[in-house]
Amino acid sequence: MSQNKAFSTPFILAVLCIYFSYFLHGISVITLAQNMSSLAEKFSTDNAGIAYLISGIGLGRLISILFFGVISDKFGRRAVILMAVIMYLLFFFGIPACPNLTLAYGLAVCVGIANSALDTGGYPALMECFPKASGSAVILVKAMVSFGQMFYPMLVSYMLLNNIWYGYGLIIPGILFVLITLMLLKSKFPSQLVDASVANELPQMNSKPLVWLEGVSSVLFGVAAFSTFYVIVVWMPKYAMAFAGMSEAEALKTISYYSMGSLVCVFIFAALLKKWSGPSGLMYLTLHWQQ
Repeated sequence: MSQNKAFSTPFILAVLCIYFSYFLHGISVITLAQNMSSLAEKFSTDNAGIAYLISGIGLGRLISILFFGVISDKFGRRAVILMAVIMYLLFFFGIPACPNLTLAYGLAVCVGIANSALDTGGYPALMECFPKASGSAVILVKAMVSFGQMFYPMLVSYMLLNNIWYGYGLIIPGILFVLITLMLLKSKFPSQLVDASVANELPQMNSKPLVWLEGVSSVLFGVAAFSTFYVIVVWMPKYAMAFAGMSEAEALKTISYYSMGSLVCVFIFAALLKKWSGPSGLMYLTLHWQQ
């Protein structure tokens, strides 16, 4: 596949679907935390109960990530992304209608599964669309996630201040996923095979990675990074209310500010990675900042 083909209309529609899905994915991972008070009242539980509910997202991702990699390679990227979208639809439309915490936990697991499906379908599809610019394509994914997490707390805060039912904050993303489904059904994806002429121009590794070193280090880094992220998005608003005296509507916006910083750092780290530092250096710097 030539680079120009990635910019043809059918592939552009697929690319837009993927990026828009990641925008809504950014919303999905903070939806439960942002609506913690409303959901605690709905399910007759407390903050700890909603934190338990949020843990279902991690469980869903953990049990499905390896399987979806195989499914993506065997059945194609679009099929896996469609599976992800269906899981997101179950979550966004299901939570407002869910009668109890147990079923809600199952829907939270669906979000984790959807995340795995989207990653194993979306990332490879973007790299196949832009084989010579895969790094930039992936960076934009992170930016879209941050955009979603920056926008959604503002929406929830507005709804809270105007006494609007919290369920609309889930139904709206659900409707947008319906639109994505229709777009995906009409879109075309590139071949999973890369032309030899393109493959020869791609960067080659100088040595084979050491699984026990690079692999284990990357896994531990991922666990630390995602754990820190979930602690922040779940408990930062509560901390702001308890120790800074902020109202709930204002405290929820702290996640928007957090996401603004994340969005800026996406592009800063992209520039550092390209010009001055390797991945290991940036991982060390990130861990240092988290301490």
